[in-house]
Amino acid sequence: MQKMACPNLLKAAVLSTMTLLAVPLEASAEMCQPPNSFANMPIFIAVALIGAAVGGLLARQRKAELKRLNNQLRQINAALRRQAQIESFAPGLTYAPVRRTNETDVIVDPRKQQLVTNLRNGKNYMRNQDLHKAIVEFRTALELAESIGDRFEEKKAARGLVGPFVIETRREPDDKNGERGIER
Repeated sequence: MQKMACPNLLKAAVLSTMTLLAVPLEASAEMCQPPNSFANMPIFIAVALIGAAVGGLLARQRKAELKRLNNQLRQINAALRRQAQIESFAPGLTYAPVRRTNETDVIVDPRKQQLVTNLRNGKNYMRNQDLHKAIVEFRTALELAESIGDRFEEKKAARGLVGPFVIETRREPDDKNGERGIER
């Protein structure tokens, strides 16, 4: 197929070049004009003006519609922001609390209070680089959490117990507690 196309293409190129050279350029450049083109000109201008007017009106309508949609989206976005802000302060809260509850109003297990205090003290000791006191506090918190059966606080205490060892860059922290803090 390609072998046949090349000779035919070559023949067509030679033939077209020969016709251009044989026919005078003025004859090929002349344009065929319709007999009464000046009579059709006002009709063409009227159609063009009507098309431009209709296009302009449609563009103006689209612009007004886009402005209206943009305002609606802004209002929806503002409402969603307000709702997200409210939910971030109190997720799942469907009413505003009347007042803040005091710690004395809530009945708390004294062991749980001691556990939270030990965790907080251990954290403070770790911040102050008093690592031995931090280890004692976290061990006490871990024992309390195990006795209460609070898995979440037990996990916190185990992780807190690993912290001072990491700070001291000891290679082998308390293996039992280190593994417990990592696996939970």
